Amino acid sequence: MRAERRRRGTAGESCTLRSGLKMGRLGCLGGDCFIYATMACGLLFWVPFKLNNRLREIFFARFAFPVGMYLLKDRMIGVRRQAFSQLNDLVSHDDTLKKEGSIRVLEIGAGFGANLEHMKRKVKYWNLDPNAEYAEGFRGNLKKNPNVEMERWIHAYAEDMRGVPDGHFDVVLVSYVLCSVSDVGKVLTECKRVLSKGGRLMFVEHVAHPEGSWGLVLQRLLDPLWTFTFCGCHVTRKTGLTLKNAGFEQVELNEEFLPIPMALSPHVYGFAIAGTN
Repeated sequence: MRAERRRRGTAGESCTLRSGLKMGRLGCLGGDCFIYATMACGLLFWVPFKLNNRLREIFFARFAFPVGMYLLKDRMIGVRRQAFSQLNDLVSHDDTLKKEGSIRVLEIGAGFGANLEHMKRKVKYWNLDPNAEYAEGFRGNLKKNPNVEMERWIHAYAEDMRGVPDGHFDVVLVSYVLCSVSDVGKVLTECKRVLSKGGRLMFVEHVAHPEGSWGLVLQRLLDPLWTFTFCGCHVTRKTGLTLKNAGFEQVELNEEFLPIPMALSPHVYGFAIAGTN
């Protein structure tokens, strides 16, 4: 069973959106300038980054990612909030956690922990992230959210989560992660494995513009250097289609264009339910 919709607001929301878009143009210009300046750095440091992937990871985690989030966070927080709003209403498959009013969550690629603020209930939390450069910032955000209990941090890639037990989680979270993994299909297969029956994969991702659009032309031009500079992130992936075809029992997919630089504007968010059979 699959559901898909494009988000449409009320007349009041549309008016607010138009106003927000006008006010956000300067912000988008700043975002564009940052993106192209960062890609120029990627080109300038092509050789050292190519020879030392660790150096590239440090550049991304300590400069590109935090500055980008600072510039764009206010325009992206709304879609994050919508994507993860169900976290606070779910009931755990685990009887002990159910009695506690808690759920167990695995987040893939939590970065600095931007999603922790959306967890308003008791959460037993695991983080799977291969980049240790985020650790200090993540721990700072964790302290601000005492309802989130850190159970494990696994330094690994999501394509092979062999250290994570089967059927262990009520929720798996991915936000701006499927753009940069090496094999989206393998990651989604692993997500289904570690989810409990009826558990939910909750996602928000930037995706490719529609076929035949100028936005997609721009994305295809940028993608090679973009992928190198931003640690494997692709702007041309059709992640929504991949999610719908990944074998989940139910997928609810929403599409939205955010008032941010064109290469990142198209988004999908929603949830996918693991099979109960």
